[in-house]
Amino acid sequence: MTTINLDDAIRATLRILRLSTFADISFDLVADDDANTALPEESFLKAVEETAAKRRQTNIAKAIVQAKFRYLEATLAELINPAERGLNLCQLKWMAAKPWRDDPSNVHVFAPTGAGKTSIACAIGIAVYQAEYSVAYYRLDQLVDELAAFSPVEDRYAAKKRRLQNIDVLIPDDFLTIGINQRGQEDLTKIIFNRDGRLPTIIVSQTSAAYWIQKLPDPSARTHWSAGSIPDSASNSVTTTCANTWQAPHMAPTSSRSD
Repeated sequence: MTTINLDDAIRATLRILRLSTFADISFDLVADDDANTALPEESFLKAVEETAAKRRQTNIAKAIVQAKFRYLEATLAELINPAERGLNLCQLKWMAAKPWRDDPSNVHVFAPTGAGKTSIACAIGIAVYQAEYSVAYYRLDQLVDELAAFSPVEDRYAAKKRRLQNIDVLIPDDFLTIGINQRGQEDLTKIIFNRDGRLPTIIVSQTSAAYWIQKLPDPSARTHWSAGSIPDSASNSVTTTCANTWQAPHMAPTSSRSD
């Protein structure tokens, strides 16, 4: 077995070049007992592959932390008593693994407080990240407040709105649990309607779409929302239950599927 030692100066140079992980993996491969039978190019390509995989996992882990999910360790595999809670685990796994960029169907996670909808949404969001899609997770009141911090004519507002409109999967939690003002409604409309039919949104709430429409502060916009991308959650849906209340409907208006 071959041992390769590097001094601090060389290691510092490798870090500057962002090659320290590659070097460590390469040296481990060289030191392996099978190295004597491997061609140099085989060892090199294997080091490249392992380095890329490790960096990818590191980037995903960082992105999950930066997304500020309420439950960073949430996974579908660790849901507590899914059968007793009436959860359709197969459907949840299907949602987590589906090709989100190719299927822009929206999802509504609907249940009363304490039913576990936020942990389920976090588990799906983390699974989406691990499949290497981009995700933005917000409590709706926090999202509205962040947008309201900017004037609609500011470049920072345009950049924030553009990111939310184009992120692969947007997850607004506690949707309209707290009321929003007209500015919040306008911001939300720009984002939701721009995404509709292009990119999926997972809405997490304890109320139905019919309730949201009635709670909008601008009555003139209610007809637009009713006829737009968020129809009544009982129609055009794929449904599973959690204590007879958990639903995951596709809210795309063109869908005709109902299970």
